[in-house]
Amino acid sequence: MPPPVPQHFDLIENTDRDVVLFSSAYPNGHVVDAHSHRRFQLLYVRTGTMQLETEFGAWIVPPGFAVWIPPNVVHQLRTINVTTCNLYFREKAVSPAPKRCQVVEVSPLLRELINEALSVPVLYEPRSRDWQLMKMLLQEAVIQPVVPLHLPMPRDERLAKLCRAFFKAPTQASTPAQWAGQLHISGRTFYRRFVAGTGITFVNWRQQACVISAMARLSLGDSVTRVALDMGYESPSSFSAMFKKATGRSPSVYARS
Repeated sequence: MPPPVPQHFDLIENTDRDVVLFSSAYPNGHVVDAHSHRRFQLLYVRTGTMQLETEFGAWIVPPGFAVWIPPNVVHQLRTINVTTCNLYFREKAVSPAPKRCQVVEVSPLLRELINEALSVPVLYEPRSRDWQLMKMLLQEAVIQPVVPLHLPMPRDERLAKLCRAFFKAPTQASTPAQWAGQLHISGRTFYRRFVAGTGITFVNWRQQACVISAMARLSLGDSVTRVALDMGYESPSSFSAMFKKATGRSPSVYARS
């Protein structure tokens, strides 16, 4: 059974409007305990970096991106000097509706619509300018392109335990043979079990874990060189090449100035 919605969300959940939003600020290292909402949530990260965790995996949300969270999905948030805008949509109003958590880009138009909507009262008048603004915001939100910043987690508890431990300090030096040895299974069995549990190969999962962890560390102020060496890359250039191939962007884009 999902945990109850925190009391201060009651107004959001029960308001007779399709779109409700507010801004928040979180200190570094703050954890928002596991909870869920009856509405769709689009969590837009304005500054800092947010990590979303559910039973299905982890998502990293860099500044300027947002993450969709469907209704009744239990989730926990970890923050790194984050300011956010939290948008909540009534389920029947969202179409097409995302079926799972997913990180999306935020277009300049959507960003400006969000900024303007923050000054709109919760109980805006139907058919008013504010109503039209919220309607346009919703229409723009549902068409944003998805970006692959998801790290799937297996349901097999023994394998999931290894995945969670690895994600705390990922390194490309870790091998399938090492993991198979810890599970006391053959390499071939490990390969099948890992793909069945995550939907991707171990090598691809390992790279995704490194990318997601690197984004968080860079936003905290770690240098590209330090991150690259900690993750077992021979040089910052080899790490940067991997990172750019995976994300389409240089790691320096996420480094804190």
